[in-house]
Amino acid sequence: MKTGTIAVEQGKPLVFLEGSKPDESPASTENPSSCMLAALAAHSRAARDLLQGKYSNYAEVVPRHLREKCNITVLRCTDGVFVRYDLPPNGKPFARAAVMHKPLSEIVPVFSDRVIHFGVKADELDPEKDGFRFGWFLHDPSGVVKHGETFGGVILLNHDPEKYDGSKPPGRPLPLFSITNELDIQLEGAVVPAGEPAQIDGPDVQQFLATGKMQLPMGWQAIEIYPLLSDESWNEQNAPLWAEMDILAHAAQRNLQKTLLNALDGRGETRRRYAALLSEFEGLLNGAEEPLHQFLRRHPALISPSHQQIWSKLPFGDRFSDFVFREAHNDYTLVELEAPVRPLFRQDGQQRAELTHAMNQIADWVQYIEDNRKIVEEQLGLVGISTSPRTLIVIGRADSLSEDDRRKVTTLQNQHSKLRILTYDDVLAAARTHLERILGPLSMVLIGDGAQVYYFKPIDQPPGIAVAQQSFK
Repeated sequence: MKTGTIAVEQGKPLVFLEGSKPDESPASTENPSSCMLAALAAHSRAARDLLQGKYSNYAEVVPRHLREKCNITVLRCTDGVFVRYDLPPNGKPFARAAVMHKPLSEIVPVFSDRVIHFGVKADELDPEKDGFRFGWFLHDPSGVVKHGETFGGVILLNHDPEKYDGSKPPGRPLPLFSITNELDIQLEGAVVPAGEPAQIDGPDVQQFLATGKMQLPMGWQAIEIYPLLSDESWNEQNAPLWAEMDILAHAAQRNLQKTLLNALDGRGETRRRYAALLSEFEGLLNGAEEPLHQFLRRHPALISPSHQQIWSKLPFGDRFSDFVFREAHNDYTLVELEAPVRPLFRQDGQQRAELTHAMNQIADWVQYIEDNRKIVEEQLGLVGISTSPRTLIVIGRADSLSEDDRRKVTTLQNQHSKLRILTYDDVLAAARTHLERILGPLSMVLIGDGAQVYYFKPIDQPPGIAVAQQSFK
């Protein structure tokens, strides 16, 4: 036992200023909950070990104070025990216990940054000092705030020791109250076209539920409050079992939440996967040609979402196609890929050599098919192919085309009735439109720091889904 001072500063971890010599006062003989402190420290170590080993796949679903080293402060009050977890400023965690000759109602507000209050009424609080505040703001596309709201929160607790029904050894003592500084936030809304009146119902309205986490700007990571229990409840040998049960409980809770959200929006995981795929595609457009072409070979449906069969690098004489797609009714499309950095036209408006080369390449393929249709069908497997199949050139970027250039592209396509010329941005936009028609909006799948968006149309949902929806309001 040592004398010392606890410095409490809102929004920062606790600081302990120890005295120069051990405390030799009569109060130093009081039990400062050393058994409880040892058990909580062992529980913390066991949780970290499990999350780094056996349960590493659950590391992101448990609170931070379980997966990272934390200072543990145990304050034994006259009517209960207050426990606070803080991130160690120097990376070296410590555990301390102290006897406080005051009730929880005096200790809890001070050591919780005035977020938690014990045994008081709401009208007794000071809204300028007590609780926490957060806000949300609506921005227009340019980033200007158009609307915003701020909210406040405070936690009021009452404690009746006679009603405590915690577990018995070797089970983990249950706290009267526990909270972390991470809150689950859920926001409901509807997707409406910009500039049009807001509409929140109807068959064409896409409603959404955005879920994510918000960290309170508090100095503590977690707070727990316990009744005054005997030392036999705090056997540190049981701590590994407690840690494992706590981790599994958090995992089960997260799995249940995911089950409910997936019931609300069964397309959520697929939407997130395709949103990531389109993001990767877009990122490759600014790089080298070969990685982009290899990406499209792995994901050819981005070019032709309705194809039934695909061939890559198919030889037409001494020329090789990038892709051949077979659609329904033996309708084939021959594809030539050029680099995204290749402009289609020169500054004087003349067609560039790369576009001319691509058109000549396609003309050579078509001529070979006309001259060798039987070989193409039997040896290459293009059964039923026309001698004038559809053709596609993918080249350049949309921002390299002026309005005049766009008209020239249309003229070229009109001169070759089965030819399409698309930029890579056109392919990306078409793929996004096709996927959003099936899966719903892809632009807000992930927002902020890991927040996820689930889309749904309540009138189309089968019975039972409304219950899941209601639980998130």
